[in-house]
Amino acid sequence: MSREFVSRIIIIVTTLLIVSKINAQEELPEDASVNSQIWLDYNAKYRLNDRKSISGFAGYRSISPHIFDKFMIVPTMDILHLKSPKFIKREKPLISSFHLGTGLFYTNNLNEANNFEFRLVQGLKFFLPSIDLIPLKTYIRLEERFQKTFDDSSWNVSGRFRFKVSTVLEWKKHLLSFNQGMYIPMSIEFFYNLKEADRYNDVIRISPGLGYKLNDDWKAEFYVSYHLSNNTSQDDESTNDFVFRLRIFKSSISKKPFKIDSKEEDLKELIE
Repeated sequence: MSREFVSRIIIIVTTLLIVSKINAQEELPEDASVNSQIWLDYNAKYRLNDRKSISGFAGYRSISPHIFDKFMIVPTMDILHLKSPKFIKREKPLISSFHLGTGLFYTNNLNEANNFEFRLVQGLKFFLPSIDLIPLKTYIRLEERFQKTFDDSSWNVSGRFRFKVSTVLEWKKHLLSFNQGMYIPMSIEFFYNLKEADRYNDVIRISPGLGYKLNDDWKAEFYVSYHLSNNTSQDDESTNDFVFRLRIFKSSISKKPFKIDSKEEDLKELIE
């Protein structure tokens, strides 16, 4: 990694942490329906063989007014789908990959009991038809959620579907490929509860961002997102959150599943 790139990352992280510390000194107002959050996470991906890889992230989240600090570890098994059924005459499979994962989430609440969540995830990803070299990736997943609040209450079990459409845009035009440089990631995600949890019920996330690919191993993305959430299933209270998220990515995967060296394939690989 170049010194200039590392310096930029350090400056961004330091700024976010300073803002977080300032927020920690704020008192909780009566109306906390509009909040700002800071999310930091480190993402890694490692290949096991031609079809399977392991990915995941470790992250930290905080909020202003300072109501909680959240820590998480989310590992995932990724399985490429390399061949379509014989009756479907396609060079590439319709479904690009399957995903199985877990998640551990610990929320340190400042004004109420702390919360722990264990999550199981099953999902699949596929690409919609591109529009003028604008790839559209869809991620559909089912989550089973098990939450425990540390106030002598029992476990709360819930489930939900998540539907996410993501894309990337070039910062400036490249003739044949996209190997490094600036790009614009964007996504919109919808949540549908099969059974609502006691807390943290998301509704929609709209996430425009700015990314930089240093090389095949490293990239970083910064998002300014809008999130709408229902905090409890016992009432209609909701929150509008503006989230500032920094994501650092390290990948050991450089070999493409399809041997097609094109700008479209390079852009597709940028989409998480």
